[in-house]
Amino acid sequence: MKLSFLYPTFTAVENQPNIKAVAENYGIFPPLSLAYVAGIADSLNEHEIQFIDGNALKLTPKEIIARLKAFSPDMVFMTITTYMFHENLSWIKHVKDNISTKVIVGGAHLNLYAKETLAHKEIDIALIGEAEDTLPELLDAVKNNAPLKDVHGIAFRENDDVIFTLPRMPRKDLNNLPFPARKYLQNNLYSSFISQKKNFTSIMTSRGCPYRCGFCEQRTKNFRGRNAEDILKEIKECYYNHGVREFEIFDPLFTTDKYRVIDLCKEIINSGLKFDWSVRSRVDRVDDELLGYMSKANCKRIYFGIESGNQAVLNNLKKDFQVSQVKKAIDLTKKHNIDRFGYFMIGCPGETENTIKDTVNLACSLDLNYAQFSKFSILPGTDIYEEWKKQHGHDYWREFILDENKRQIMPLLNTKLTDADIEHHIKKAYFKFYYRPGFVAKYLYRMRSIGELKRTAKAAIAMITS
Repeated sequence: MKLSFLYPTFTAVENQPNIKAVAENYGIFPPLSLAYVAGIADSLNEHEIQFIDGNALKLTPKEIIARLKAFSPDMVFMTITTYMFHENLSWIKHVKDNISTKVIVGGAHLNLYAKETLAHKEIDIALIGEAEDTLPELLDAVKNNAPLKDVHGIAFRENDDVIFTLPRMPRKDLNNLPFPARKYLQNNLYSSFISQKKNFTSIMTSRGCPYRCGFCEQRTKNFRGRNAEDILKEIKECYYNHGVREFEIFDPLFTTDKYRVIDLCKEIINSGLKFDWSVRSRVDRVDDELLGYMSKANCKRIYFGIESGNQAVLNNLKKDFQVSQVKKAIDLTKKHNIDRFGYFMIGCPGETENTIKDTVNLACSLDLNYAQFSKFSILPGTDIYEEWKKQHGHDYWREFILDENKRQIMPLLNTKLTDADIEHHIKKAYFKFYYRPGFVAKYLYRMRSIGELKRTAKAAIAMITS
């Protein structure tokens, strides 16, 4: 069959974490989840693949439809998200209005709202859960006109009914699975606003997070990590086949298993490959030994989820660490010459003008190379959203998916701050952090590429003019 994988262009919307100026200048990342699904299909060696990253290619709707029509796909695959549901749906309707094809959607969103999603008749099939085993069975069933009810892990419409098949248990072993189909991507187009080398890509080395942060939809009770050999195999494919020289590891918590990370660092060191890489971590999941290995393996940056400078707010978020641990982790990371990026959130449960000051003061007191200040977002599937539903007496996200007219800026939880207050404080935080005396000169001195300078200047201008 002919299979198209479409990642269209989107703009900033309400209820997303970043303010508009930041969201539009954060970078262009490969659509990794969709590329994984394309990789699974490609590994079957039975189907013709088309991948359209409209975002990276800056394609108009007319140009995207022209490419789809020229290819004439039997099926179009798209990732769907909750807070951008109606933007996703608009694209799906546009495809259906112009091409006779089946539309299949996937993504973590379907674990929560599959029935509501299939209420929109433009969507034919939903992949629920992980796709490694489900997708080959689904493609085989469609190709041979076999009953879809026998394919576990999907939902589909039959006449006016939505049919759920039996759920599929996730794989315990993530090794030796197909890699993202990067051969269909323009890998030279991707970058973050602070990446410094080309080509750039993102990579996943694990799934799940054992911590209990109340705002995070990615936390799970189990953690599944790939082994060092399998990860290095993917790195080598990217390095030799696609010219990648900078990787951003997108794991929810890369440093969950210290010794898995050390094994990977040893593999990288022994390989002799020269590339930059960055990861995400908690402040209480790094130590001197681990950072030493990461530095020797050329890890350039760690993104730390710090969130707040106020202990009561951290407790409300169920972060399970102390403010005092933050400085220790940042100083230790600096000792090993690894850049420090701090994530902070404004508008958390229990937030006040004073707790925001604590957060901004902490950010400015730390030896961070970068800081991001985001609006606190109440995401479905989190403990904080369950509390929000109890307080407000309804399921906003369910209603929103069923009816776009329900769209609104969600009131936050246990804070008197308005949405306008929060945006104001976020902008003030950015200015206070990045426009400190000496910081700009220090930042410019450290830049290692013209591309980074251009992206940073564009983001800075957007912040000022907003």
